[in-house]
Parts: sequence; C-alpha cells; structure tokens
Amino acid sequence: MTHVIANDLKGIYKKLAGSKADPVTILEDRTTEFGAGQRGSVDGSILDVRHYGGLQSKDSSLMKRTTTYKGTIAPDGRRTPSDEPLYDVGAGPLCEFPSTPVSLGRSWTLTRNVLVDRDLGHGVMTYTDTLEKIDSREGHRIAVIAVKGAGRVDVASDLAAKGFKTADIALTGTAEFDTTTGLPGVQHYTAHVQWNTKVMWIHLGLIFDDTFDAVAWSVKK
Repeated sequence: MTHVIANDLKGIYKKLAGSKADPVTILEDRTTEFGAGQRGSVDGSILDVRHYGGLQSKDSSLMKRTTTYKGTIAPDGRRTPSDEPLYDVGAGPLCEFPSTPVSLGRSWTLTRNVLVDRDLGHGVMTYTDTLEKIDSREGHRIAVIAVKGAGRVDVASDLAAKGFKTADIALTGTAEFDTTTGLPGVQHYTAHVQWNTKVMWIHLGLIFDDTFDAVAWSVKK
C-alpha cells in the first residue's frame, strides 16, 4: 500500500507553512499466511511493515506490527469472528461473494467498516463488484472483476476537534479471483478522500490518496 497525505493550502499560507505543507508518503507491506483446518477454520498470522517514502525517503526507520486471526471463513468469504474494521479500504472488495452462481456482467455489493491509514480516519464503505470476464490461464479459470467503492469517513478525533468534517471516500480498480483454486488473485485499487475545514475564514484541506496492490495468493507446500 502507498498512502499519500497532502494539504490543500493556497497562496501565501502555503508559503508560510513551508516544508510542513509538503506531502507525506507512507509505504506499507503486508504479508499474510493462513493455515486451513476443518469446516472452514483458519489460523492466520499477519505482518505489517510501514516506513516513509517520497520526500521522507532518507528516514530508514521501520514500524512492524504482528497480529493474528483465528476463526472460520464461510464459502461466501464471510469471517467469524469479523475482521472489521478493515485495515485499509483496498482490503474489502474480495471479502464476500454471492451465495449463487454469478453470470457475466452481474454485480453484487458488500458493505464494510474501514480504516483510513489506520489512525487517520474511519467509516463505512460499500463496494460494488462486477464480473467482467472469465480468462483461461494455464488450466485455471480467472474471474476478472471491476470494483467501485463509495462511503463516508470521519477523520481522527484530534483533527475533528479542529473542525474537519466527515467526507466522501471513493475507490476504483480491478481484481482477479482464481475460481480453480478458490484463491484471490492480483488486485489494484486507488482511493481518494478530502476532509475540509476553515480556520479564521481560511480554507484548509487534508487529502488522502491510497494505492493498494496485491499479488495473487498461493498455496504454500
């Protein structure tokens, strides 16, 4: 994941802010392993590594977070217990599938509680997935899915106290799902939200742009 946090600040006010107005880029890598048991039970280990990029690339410090998940995954993808709120809006599109067969061109929706850069914001997003086509690759049938997401998110409490209001968030991208193995495939999404406020009649905007890229899941032998 690549998170870019920027300020919408104009003219002389941007000059007065100096380097504090520069965008901040945060890079995050996630590695997940699930051990599958009987009747859909899973035991998962998740490692997140975050560091700065872009203008902050000289900062070589890393922040690592390890979490676990233990529960069940139903045939439609639903997890019990829930893993919500999702750590990123890009984690939602392949969370759930219809319980009946899906024909080409058909869409389905799912709604999830989501976080925005974990600590920056939180809210609810509704995803609309549309099956665009089925590809055949090396004996596998790959579902290609167009994804759109829309929701409303609040900003962190310290920023809300400064007047930043709840804002719309939008996501778009594509996903693949290997129907032969039953595993998620390559995914790519981008998301955007801007929170706004006014301080002494001066407009201030806080912009968050998110890029989510995932490689195809594989079976570890």
